[in-house]
Amino acid sequence: VDRLPELADVLEHLGDWLERDRTDLLLVSGDVFDTGAPPPEAERLVFGFFKRVGRAGVRTVVIGGNHDSPARLEAWAGLAELVDVTVVARPRAHDRGGLLRLESRAGEKALVAAVPFASPRDLVSGLQMAEDDTKAKQAYADAFRRMVENVTSPFSAEAVNLLLLHTHLEGAAFSGSERTVHLGDEWAATPQALPPSAHYIALGHIHRPQKIEAAPAPAYYAGSPLQLDFGEAGEEKSFVAIEARPRQPARCERVPYQGGRPLARLRKTLPEIEAEAGRLALGGWLWVTVPQDTPDLDIGSKVRKLLPNALRVEVELPPAEAEADSDRPPAGASHVELFQAYFRRQHQAPPSPDLLLPMQFQGVLQT
Repeated sequence: VDRLPELADVLEHLGDWLERDRTDLLLVSGDVFDTGAPPPEAERLVFGFFKRVGRAGVRTVVIGGNHDSPARLEAWAGLAELVDVTVVARPRAHDRGGLLRLESRAGEKALVAAVPFASPRDLVSGLQMAEDDTKAKQAYADAFRRMVENVTSPFSAEAVNLLLLHTHLEGAAFSGSERTVHLGDEWAATPQALPPSAHYIALGHIHRPQKIEAAPAPAYYAGSPLQLDFGEAGEEKSFVAIEARPRQPARCERVPYQGGRPLARLRKTLPEIEAEAGRLALGGWLWVTVPQDTPDLDIGSKVRKLLPNALRVEVELPPAEAEADSDRPPAGASHVELFQAYFRRQHQAPPSPDLLLPMQFQGVLQT
């Protein structure tokens, strides 16, 4: 499903809000794209958005996330500066690009400490990981803390102090669509490593919008702009509007995005779907479970004919009795016999001869 039209509507809404609010600064906390090699259509959409808000007088700071390619971000960062977009693709010391000094429309100073995604292998050596797992995790936590301390060390009482960070913080709740290879709890950074001197900490990496209550300063995961899979069904996607001035606490407000189609899971019989099809077809993307007493191999096409927005259709059958030993294929059974046994177990019916015919050709085996 091409969801770029939805994202275009979401960014249009965000752009309208930024212009109407006369926002000074937009913080993008990583994962600008879903992949390190995004399609041209996605790049055109995102770059067009940056161009629009830059012309409206909004400064933008972007950091790299685990989905992004640092090299690719750096490749277009120079051109992005022409529309007031500053990109920090890799972790840097405060005096080497890790701290940005900006001014608001009214001349107030802001210090933005930027910490892009750093995987455990970036902060801990392979030798440390191999020698002692516990020590390696402690080394990661210590390196992360030192990195944050470095970029935030110039924070000043005379400025608005902002930390832009892409990481997994201990205690954050997942949506389920994050890349788990980058998320292990054992590598989570602790909220205690964050600076209390920050007016606001803008977090990226976790797709569920949430506030980190244990942080010593206001810290929010803005989350993803769209519900990315059915694990996020029911989540209200939003961005965070921050009003901050030197020597005053920041005021934070969640603003729901508009334009994305919601994801929903529903469980209905086929007659119920037929009766409610007019309403359900106008909703968001659906995962439909259809309870049935007997298998219907055509249920998917029947449901999708009624609900073109059904992305996934599954059948819920009564609990099957335990498989009898007599139903198991004998040792050394052919691939055809194995498939027949599997099909009977899944559908409580034998496969049709037409389905078995292609399996009779055994001259070529591909593994």
